[in-house]
Amino acid sequence: MKKILVASSALVAVAFAGQASASEKISLSVGGYMEQWMGFADQDNYAAGGRPNAFQSDTEVHFSGSTTLDNGIEVGAKIELEGEGGNSGTMVDEQYLYVNGGFGQVKLGAEDGPQTDMLTIAPSTGPVNAQDGDLGNWVDIDGNVKANIYGYSDAKKVTYYTPVLGGFRAGLSYTDDDTSENNDTANGGDSRYAAGVEYIGDFDAVSIKVSGMAEGDSDDGRNYHVGANVGFGAFSVGGSYGAANDEYNAGVGATNRATDGYDFGVGYSMDAAEVTLTYFHGEDEGGATITNAAGTVTSRGESTLDHVHLGLAYTLGAGVSWKSSVFWFENERDLAGVADNEGYGAVTGLALSF
Repeated sequence: MKKILVASSALVAVAFAGQASASEKISLSVGGYMEQWMGFADQDNYAAGGRPNAFQSDTEVHFSGSTTLDNGIEVGAKIELEGEGGNSGTMVDEQYLYVNGGFGQVKLGAEDGPQTDMLTIAPSTGPVNAQDGDLGNWVDIDGNVKANIYGYSDAKKVTYYTPVLGGFRAGLSYTDDDTSENNDTANGGDSRYAAGVEYIGDFDAVSIKVSGMAEGDSDDGRNYHVGANVGFGAFSVGGSYGAANDEYNAGVGATNRATDGYDFGVGYSMDAAEVTLTYFHGEDEGGATITNAAGTVTSRGESTLDHVHLGLAYTLGAGVSWKSSVFWFENERDLAGVADNEGYGAVTGLALSF
């Protein structure tokens, strides 16, 4: 069997080499985005030191390029640089190569995988979306409530996507454990396997997107998410649900805990404007203990977060959008020495894409 695999790999390599000679060398183009926000928030309680609630920003510069071989296979690369520091204190966010063909797509490198690429959430726009975790930039909340419900790490992995067949597409990925030589991979040190499936269809004036994904590791960790959106005319409506068990969250936030959350929302688009109203509810069931920055060990109980968000996006021109958010939140935290928090805020600013 080993000889067969070696021979097969050699034949594939020769085929690629023979077909690539006439293709053009890859040239990288520059893209990305810049978002600059200003706003305020009023809240009942602050963490130690408080939070200024004045300005926030998010900037990334993307380099991407591809070439098509003589056999019709496309090979490309993408590198995303953080404007304010990336994962593990580095400037690199995602970096991967991809191969596209009649067989589908293969990605190899540091990227999200099917959990994010195929994610479906409730309609939401504006700088403080109910699902993306940006609420914590403006107010003091327990960030564990949203852990591993909507966001996934850009760990090094291999991902495969099937071709789109009748609106359906599936994806699979494998992430190595952190005992590998370059160990910036999965949380908790375990290998992780993920799978996702989505359906996107248009029927006259109605559009539908439905997706589901699941991820597991070798230590019985489980994480999954399902969502659906329906568009009809200028309106859209949808929602989603995600959950992760104790084993999956091991090593995240210094405590094991089960988390889950759901959202639902509606949106309306008219010419260059889009308005959405979204609600999110999340729960963190807590774990045995947690140690704060001062070294104090306290018991951790359940934490819940409710977030209502009204968002506006207005396209001013090519690559320029004005976005605003008005939000209310309530975070109940059963943690010794930490008070519940509740409040509201408003944020506005410009989002540039290039």
